[in-house]
Amino acid sequence: MTNLLSVKQVAFILKVHPLTIRRYIKDKRLKAVKVGGNVRIEETAFNEFHKEVTPSPVHKSAVFKKNIPAAKQFSDEDPLLRLQGRGASLTLS
Repeated sequence: MTNLLSVKQVAFILKVHPLTIRRYIKDKRLKAVKVGGNVRIEETAFNEFHKEVTPSPVHKSAVFKKNIPAAKQFSDEDPLLRLQGRGASLTLS
């Protein structure tokens, strides 16, 4: 006999709202059965669905590093340093 999972259990495992699981069932993306008036998902059907939904792991070598520009040097002409008013007493050293 296969294990049966409730909608709430499947939602907890997939970290989604239970209504999302019910929508998957309605769209026939996830197979479910009705037992005693309650909707249950077979563990085998859930495992197949989980394989389709979860992305494959990305290797660290495939992750591209973003080009981060060098830090900008401030000068006396910078608008930030020309601010006047409360707390605008910055001086360039």
